[in-house]
Amino acid sequence: MRHLAIGLALVLLTTACSQNGSEKNPAGAAGRVLVSTSFEELEGWIPENPSLTQEKAHTGRYSVKIDPGTEFSLTYINQLYRLSPKRFDKVRLTAWGQLTAPGSAAVVFQITHADQTTAFYEKIDITEVNSWGRIDKVLTMPPVLDPADQVKIYLWRATATAPAYLDDLTLSVEP
Repeated sequence: MRHLAIGLALVLLTTACSQNGSEKNPAGAAGRVLVSTSFEELEGWIPENPSLTQEKAHTGRYSVKIDPGTEFSLTYINQLYRLSPKRFDKVRLTAWGQLTAPGSAAVVFQITHADQTTAFYEKIDITEVNSWGRIDKVLTMPPVLDPADQVKIYLWRATATAPAYLDDLTLSVEP
């Protein structure tokens, strides 16, 4: 139930963010921001969650983290049709990430069908230790996606044995 409440809060909050972005750019236009968050706007909207933290932030006060006790961070979940009324072939995911010790942690971009099977999966490793490193990846979408398919973005611990952080995440349409 707690995960459902967190997911619902994130969907509502980020849908509002993505709708604001569509007012600035025509639907389907390259460079249109689909999602953008520095995690500041989540305070007070979701139940207390160990992955939302003030320990380190690239900008503002908040970021999300994973550690040995937290396998996955808060997850952004939204249906494709809510992100954009038109199909897009490529998206650019940018963020800032940091490991606090050598290890393996990654930002995951995933699209799942209604039956929870995976339509697309990309793991983007965080490589910077003890400093913020920019993550920038262009992702080419599969040729067949249903508008009701869900986009999921989250930080995954993988084999990291110390905390890792993610902040200032943006997903935008690429030409």
